[in-house]
Amino acid sequence: MLGHDDSIKDFQVEAIDGNAGKVSWASYAPGESYLVINLRRHLHETHHVVPAAAVERISISERKVWLRATRAEVEQAPEHHDPEAPLESPTVDAVTGTVATWLLRG
Repeated sequence: MLGHDDSIKDFQVEAIDGNAGKVSWASYAPGESYLVINLRRHLHETHHVVPAAAVERISISERKVWLRATRAEVEQAPEHHDPEAPLESPTVDAVTGTVATWLLRG
């Protein structure tokens, strides 16, 4: 379990079907934990917010995070244009809805 002094910034992110980018930022706030994932495709870079509940496991030694989501689901997650800025309430609500969909998929 990560404490508030640990950082997973720049860890590689593995989706169910392969590499999904790297962690730009993580929030560990109770009830609002999420990752901002940097998806770099060709010359275009986007950042998407993925709920922490979608994390299957984390390896500190491998510097890798595994998700219970596909790459397409990460790409469809809410976009965050300033990965260093806190999330606005509508984005937090969208992330909450996203995790419910992913976890119910089973």
